[in-house]
Amino acid sequence: MLYGIPGTIGGAIRMNAGAYGDEFKDIVVSSVYLDQNLTLHEIKNPDHKFNYRYSRFIKNKNDIIISTTLQLHNENKEKIKSRMDQNKKAREEKQPIEFPSAGSTFKRGKEFITAQLIDGSGLKGYSIGDAYVSQKHAGFIINKGKATAKDVLMLIDTIKRKVYDKFNVNIELEIEVIGED
Repeated sequence: MLYGIPGTIGGAIRMNAGAYGDEFKDIVVSSVYLDQNLTLHEIKNPDHKFNYRYSRFIKNKNDIIISTTLQLHNENKEKIKSRMDQNKKAREEKQPIEFPSAGSTFKRGKEFITAQLIDGSGLKGYSIGDAYVSQKHAGFIINKGKATAKDVLMLIDTIKRKVYDKFNVNIELEIEVIGED
């Protein structure tokens, strides 16, 4: 289902990670989390308030996911392996997995495809330091060597500004920046 998505289960739940039509909201039964008062809570799937790249944990940043129960789908081994192979092939063809990155940098728009706007702004291959807009998929910022967090953040700001200037559209980050000014 979500084969090949980098990250942790807690992070995947927090942002409702997904690919190829599947999202974590489809398999989460319940989660246990610790709030800022060190109180444990258990919530069921609807209480996660899942939406596209969102759960209640985005808003409640101090809550820490301790555990979760997932309900995976039961299918035969060959069908699962075939789907995993298809997803892997699609990623290899469409995403710059040969380079280090944080995955898809920007959220998909409701009325537009963000990578197309970035490409339409002439930014494929654009770089700041060793942080590059991928030639393969403009929605990815890749590290071609020694990119710093500052390089990546400056590139993100440049992309957002140029897309806005050309299309009058604000694009949103899919990644979350933590600990940087």
